[in-house]
Amino acid sequence: MKHCTRSLSGMLFGMLLALLFTSVAVAQNASVRGYVADAETGERLQGATIALQQPGAPLLGSATDGDGYFIINRVPPGTYTLRVSFIGYTTLEQPLTLAAGDVVQRRLELTPSPAEIDEVVVEAQAETGVTAVVAGLQTLDAAQIERVPMPGVTGDLASYLQTVPGIVAQGDRGGQLFVRGGSLDQNLALIDGLPIYMPFHILSFYSAFPEEIIDGTDLYTGGFGAQYGTRMSSVVDVRARNGNKQFFSGAASGAQFLSTLRVEGPLVPGRVSVLGSVRQSLIEDAAPELFGQRFPYRFGDRFGKVHALISASHSVSFTGLHTFDRGDLAGTKRRFDGSPDAGASSTPPDSAEVGWENTVYGGRYVYRSNFIPLVAELVAGRSEMQNDIGPQGTPERTSGIASTDAAAHLTYFLGGGHEIYLGGRWRRSELDLELGGQFQEIEILQNEIEEVTAYLETSFSLQNGAVSLQPGLNVYALPDRSDMWFEPRVRAVWQPDFLSRRHRFSAAWGLYHQTIVGLNDERDVGNIFTAWVPVLADAPVPQAMHAIVGWSGQVVPGVSLAAEGFYKDLSNLSVPVFSVFPSFTTDLQPADGHAEGLDLRLEVHDRPLSYDFTLDGYISYALSRVTYETETLSYHPSHDRRHQVHALVHASRGEISMTASWQYGSGLPFTASGGFDEWLFFTPDADVTETPGSVRVLYDEPFARRQPTYQRLDIWAERRVERGRLVGTLRAGVVNVFNRANLFYFDLFTLQRVNQLPLTPSLGFKLEVR
Repeated sequence: MKHCTRSLSGMLFGMLLALLFTSVAVAQNASVRGYVADAETGERLQGATIALQQPGAPLLGSATDGDGYFIINRVPPGTYTLRVSFIGYTTLEQPLTLAAGDVVQRRLELTPSPAEIDEVVVEAQAETGVTAVVAGLQTLDAAQIERVPMPGVTGDLASYLQTVPGIVAQGDRGGQLFVRGGSLDQNLALIDGLPIYMPFHILSFYSAFPEEIIDGTDLYTGGFGAQYGTRMSSVVDVRARNGNKQFFSGAASGAQFLSTLRVEGPLVPGRVSVLGSVRQSLIEDAAPELFGQRFPYRFGDRFGKVHALISASHSVSFTGLHTFDRGDLAGTKRRFDGSPDAGASSTPPDSAEVGWENTVYGGRYVYRSNFIPLVAELVAGRSEMQNDIGPQGTPERTSGIASTDAAAHLTYFLGGGHEIYLGGRWRRSELDLELGGQFQEIEILQNEIEEVTAYLETSFSLQNGAVSLQPGLNVYALPDRSDMWFEPRVRAVWQPDFLSRRHRFSAAWGLYHQTIVGLNDERDVGNIFTAWVPVLADAPVPQAMHAIVGWSGQVVPGVSLAAEGFYKDLSNLSVPVFSVFPSFTTDLQPADGHAEGLDLRLEVHDRPLSYDFTLDGYISYALSRVTYETETLSYHPSHDRRHQVHALVHASRGEISMTASWQYGSGLPFTASGGFDEWLFFTPDADVTETPGSVRVLYDEPFARRQPTYQRLDIWAERRVERGRLVGTLRAGVVNVFNRANLFYFDLFTLQRVNQLPLTPSLGFKLEVR
């Protein structure tokens, strides 16, 4: 392929040779690997802790992955105690003697022991709660996501993300998230290693990632490591769980917003499983007229995964996902006289209808070597997205992106917490759009672009584990253009011994580039249409620099705090040219920007209350500022939310629980209407004394005004009943208890306002077979 591709190939070859020579040098050590499973059901357990203990020697250990698999390499010969522990299970201990070169395989089974839950659950929550953030990274599991209730009965990643400080959402509609000053197109979302371009639904409670299919999620609000490339703001890396390999189970739920069905079970017991999920909105049919508003929204998703354990060293999985959304942004507005609109002719037609679809499918192969301390992973698949704005069938603007991906990742274990990560990704994307002249010189476009990334990263510990470092380098290349960028990155964590390791200091820094960008006409208030285009060959590629410093710790038993400061420097952005006179066509201009802010989080774990209730919850505050600068203008873009607060309180007693969730956000910038005039199109045969002109709106200073503040209180009550393998859940609640008129969409030409959801009750029931 061109010089940059040959350079990447040579670099990867050299790295592989270094790994192979290293493996020869460590052959005198032993290796322990295997699986951890439930002794009663045979279900493999993710997150179990395996430790090798020897008097007077450093502790060696690992944790099981999504397949229940673990590996401990570079173990010096000797006699050890193998200790396996997991929340809710009796700890298992076995003697183990290792000789030089031994490769020991073990299947370890743990017996359930509910009595142990109370002893360790507090510590587990402290490690995985909202304050367990490390330089922009939060590792989430399904239990954390389920903690944030929403309309319906199951949790969803989208609802959880809106509680994270530094993430800005328009509200309960729109399906857009902005992360620490980055724009919508700068977010990277992955499902089993494959990209999904518009993962959030038009009602912002929901996404393509329901809690029931999630095994784990790495959320980076910035400072992500060398493994991730092609985006420059944030990463949401979702790992879908594998289906049950021992017996069939499932769940079904019904609610007026969204109903769900999930089925999973063994195709070949103990070896091959399937997991399927279907979700479908009912709001358009179940509540066409709710509290004087229409809800013309239809959305849903379909997910399926087949996972197979070929042998102790080989596993393969296939994942498929499809999402769809369509709705009328202005469909909830009332008639001009203030009465509910029931489709009367007094409501003028508009083109505020939007829609988008995602289709993702692919496979993943994992090899765990029995000869060298190496885990290899191969991922390949296809991702497609299409979105449009305007009436269905005859849209005004359309945009689509389809990409073919292939990636390889190698993890090499050197022992003592030292690991090396090596890999790369190839992606070819096809882009097509038809913008109807919205942007000058970009009307109808079909293009292809090839992207190649390669990375090398290592993690190691110092000072007996008190300090951990993770430096890395990502190389980003465009073979078709012979361009290449080197992106150094580093993460560091320090848990000082003199503070009993209850306090953790962290930092991250990195450089990032992005070639495929999304164009949004920021002149629109509430616009959610994005056109994906490649950066022009002669234009500079957008770049970002991230810097993060943070601290987290437990101040008193059961109470933890976290604080993070961040700075993002952005350059070579493309933004619309602003003019007093509006038109459906605008030129683009380069811009630079920067974002800085401070996030604070306070969390309380399992505090006893009256009447045997237990209380837990958290409150977070985010302070930030985003600024864009062009040659002639400095302004704050439409996602610059200065102040944001979220608080959640959860009280439970046995099968009953109650949750209150409160959000506050200061107003977002927008460009107001400065007035109206009458525009005449002069031609030689025009008679201005008889031909009427067209009423035209005039723009005010760009983004000089702020929308009203956003505020919403939701209250939920839940009853959960377990009877053997059957679990029933009833959830009732109210969204926007105070019926606050939060702004969603505003038409600068007609001055018509559309609000977010009013006071909206929700009732749902779920029946699960475990």
